[in-house]
Amino acid sequence: MLEILNAGIHVMTAVNLQHVETLNDAVARATGVRVRETIPDTFLDRADEVINVDVTVEELRNRLRKGKIYRPEKAASYRAREGLEPALIPEWVMVCMSSNALAPRVLRTGARIAGRLGSRWYAVYVETRSERGDRINPRDAEALQQNIKLAEILGATVVRVKADKPADGLIAFAQREGVTHVIFGQSDRTRWELLVRGSTLDKFLSAVPDAAVQVVPLTQT
Repeated sequence: MLEILNAGIHVMTAVNLQHVETLNDAVARATGVRVRETIPDTFLDRADEVINVDVTVEELRNRLRKGKIYRPEKAASYRAREGLEPALIPEWVMVCMSSNALAPRVLRTGARIAGRLGSRWYAVYVETRSERGDRINPRDAEALQQNIKLAEILGATVVRVKADKPADGLIAFAQREGVTHVIFGQSDRTRWELLVRGSTLDKFLSAVPDAAVQVVPLTQT
């Protein structure tokens, strides 16, 4: 096709999204099938116009259930033969929200990532003993409410989890919901704090190694 385009000939073609290279891993997780014939995303970048002619999600699911795309027994036998778990929703985004006044940076990053993925996303706040309603610092409480309000405006599902340690709550939620993308905020901490308390990020990476993690610095500028 590149030869045709380079020769100045206009091309009209159709392609299934499952064949787009950067979606290959998501398709494999969702269907259990590794698509071998892919095209680079640059093909779409070069297009003068892209038209979505796909059916709705509901219609596609109905067609899959009725075997109009793949025979149900074929898809089930493949997953059983390969020892695969039931298909997961391709992408779930979790933003680790806190009472930090700089947390909006993390929320905005999460919203952008979820938008690019076309994914639903969660803003998860872990309420520890020191930040319960009757103990939390008034300034932190105000910042937390502002962060929650912003998360809702940006389209997040806000979730409050209770746990003794932030890492425990975040790990439990991510594992339960099958989270695939996580955005952390990282503030400046002394070496002594890290030695005594440990790193929430390190604990999370050890417990949820398959998630893609992005860290947003929370520093004054």
